[in-house]
Amino acid sequence: MSAYLDHASAWPLSEAVIAEMGRWARHVGSPMALHEAARGPATVLSDARVEIAAITGWPAESVIFTAGPTEARNLAAKGALSAAGESAPTIVTDPLAHAATLAVARTLTRRAGNLRLAPVDAMGRVSPADLASLAAATDEEPGGPGWPPLVVVTHGQAEVGTIQDARALASAVRTACPDALVLLDAEETAGLIPLDDGLGADLVVIGGRTLGAPAWTGALLVRPGTHLHPLVEGGLEEGGKRGGAHDVPGIAGLAAAARETRADRDARIARMRARATALTEGLCAVPRTRLNGPPVAERLPGHVQVSADGVEGEAVALAMAARGVAVSPGSACTFGAGKASPVLEAMGHDEESARSAVLLTAGPSTTEGEVTEAVAAYAAAVEALRGMAPA
Repeated sequence: MSAYLDHASAWPLSEAVIAEMGRWARHVGSPMALHEAARGPATVLSDARVEIAAITGWPAESVIFTAGPTEARNLAAKGALSAAGESAPTIVTDPLAHAATLAVARTLTRRAGNLRLAPVDAMGRVSPADLASLAAATDEEPGGPGWPPLVVVTHGQAEVGTIQDARALASAVRTACPDALVLLDAEETAGLIPLDDGLGADLVVIGGRTLGAPAWTGALLVRPGTHLHPLVEGGLEEGGKRGGAHDVPGIAGLAAAARETRADRDARIARMRARATALTEGLCAVPRTRLNGPPVAERLPGHVQVSADGVEGEAVALAMAARGVAVSPGSACTFGAGKASPVLEAMGHDEESARSAVLLTAGPSTTEGEVTEAVAAYAAAVEALRGMAPA
């Protein structure tokens, strides 16, 4: 690929992150052992907890390392509800939540409980009043009053780039239902948008990708005083909250990426927004192409999703790949399934518009040349595909 515009899937790793991971991949020793070889890995873990906890400002003990954000979502929802003793939970979120979040919620409420989805507007935003109302409406739920809901807030939406006002949402929920557990899904925003004090949440999911670490790394941050049962049971790793051997190289890379990001966050955000602006202008200059979701300045940095009349998003992505440009279909979760994006449909798009979406995501190292090449490839792909379509 000569132009990489698929940072929504994975980011290139910096040399510092690669070096740190390589250093510990060559080291023999478990952080749980008692001999000399354990000291280095144990120090990696303790130092990494400090780096990751700094994202929210919570103590280092709040960090539980996981194999990416999907596991963290599962641990947060299942572990918190199990610790609360809720066998018939009420879970409140919105239809733009991550597919893993919705899958977990449906599993936990399939036999007993209730899943409530807050409506979203044309930009994918959730109203604090709507979310609070759904969180407070527990009198008729299984278990009745005294069964506080789990409320999941998706800080950044991966498909259309919408950024929720998470602090306002959490505050509204607390006012309406003081005992509610609030889970902040920050996979798309960690390292890009401040998460001070977890923006009012009790649990915060982060992934390594937006920090510049491998996509298979991540963590769940748990506010002190919030109870959690393990999802993966085993030994005493992670304070008994997540059993299994530690991915020391991955955790070392996660910490190194967090340090780099913190030192360069404002500059990298500015670069990513500049590239997204240029992408949006170039792509929307193609006839009958439009931006989906909020304006560039109000969405995830580097994030652009467009739809073009008369084409399929998957076909456009494949045609661009043939021209050396890496992008994603608009909805990665439905790729290959022949389905329209449920996210865009929830925002009011018709099926044709939803099926035609293509996602381009720039990173800190994306160049102007890559943007120019991507725009040209998109224009050529759309023209060619329209030319092959029936009149």
